Amino acid sequence: MKSITFNREELYNQLWEKPMTKIAKDYNISLYQLTKVCDELEIPRPESGYWSKLLNGYKIKQKPLTEFKTNEYKLVLYNEPKVDLKEQLPKSFKTITFKKNLTGLHPLVRKTYKYLKEDRYGDNYGRLKPFGKGYLGILVSNNLMKRAILFYDGLIKELERQGFQVAGEGSHKVTYTSVKIGEEKIYLRLEEAGSYNRTKAKSESSWNEYDYEYYTTGKLRLQISKFDSNYTAKTISDTDDLKLEYQIEKIFNTILLTAEEAKKWRIKREQQEKRYEQLRIIRERQQREQQLENQKRADLEQASTSFTTSQYIYAYIQEVETQLLANTLSVEQFQKFVKWKKWALKHADRLNPVKQKIESFLQTDTESATDPNKLKLL
Repeated sequence: MKSITFNREELYNQLWEKPMTKIAKDYNISLYQLTKVCDELEIPRPESGYWSKLLNGYKIKQKPLTEFKTNEYKLVLYNEPKVDLKEQLPKSFKTITFKKNLTGLHPLVRKTYKYLKEDRYGDNYGRLKPFGKGYLGILVSNNLMKRAILFYDGLIKELERQGFQVAGEGSHKVTYTSVKIGEEKIYLRLEEAGSYNRTKAKSESSWNEYDYEYYTTGKLRLQISKFDSNYTAKTISDTDDLKLEYQIEKIFNTILLTAEEAKKWRIKREQQEKRYEQLRIIRERQQREQQLENQKRADLEQASTSFTTSQYIYAYIQEVETQLLANTLSVEQFQKFVKWKKWALKHADRLNPVKQKIESFLQTDTESATDPNKLKLL
């Protein structure tokens, strides 16, 4: 973990020599981090339009550096993967100027704020949250509500300025702020951190061994996830040195990285589903082929059984005829035998599958002979 120690007087001189964007680039930090340092050291900065007026020949009075309790500030840097915001964002990244009052709020922010002000239901920590679709993912105490609402207002307006779609999603249990970036959707939740003190239960009749005192810490944290749950969320929190308002570049960086992760996960899922579908088709084809094979085997076994039965009948008819003709028969008796024999042979022929099988082969052979494109068996 690296850090940069800023000297108040040196930074003051730099701020009036060149734009903050160039100074931030020199230190390899974000504009929000540099703004945070200036705020902590109470260094007066040039107002918007200062450098353009200076280039046009206007003389502008430099704000003086007043006395302050400390002359140094240490900025702690956290090593995290980054994306090029210039390349990834549709529009040039701008510093968010967060509002100081609750007027002119984004419609979604205003709707959520109205709900929180009217519904006083809170959790064990006293944090308020909305229920149902159409509200932001938020969980804060009344003390931190104004700051949280104004933070969401600035963040959502910049997200929409970049062309991203923002919506309130969720259920009666939990709400999320969804951000659609291209085909991907990620989810945000702004929460006030909570903690508790645990002490031995004072009452002997208490069911619990300990008593708990819940309280909020006064620090905000923004959870960013590729799923509509917090299980895989990346969390950006207020620190002792840096509030969320000064970590916007980090927030956008994390949002874009999370959207990229969501894209990879979606592509992987689609590939898996495609493979599963291919395997399903192969498996069903194999099952059909196996069923067909089983049916053919069953038909063959049935045919062989029918063939054996027919052969016994043929032999039986022949034996009856042989022994009958050894006798002297009347015309009536002979005609009666002929009638029976005709019936018995017809039944034997019906059972005999050989004739039908031969006919099926001959039929196929005949079709092949009449079609020059088909192979003829010689």
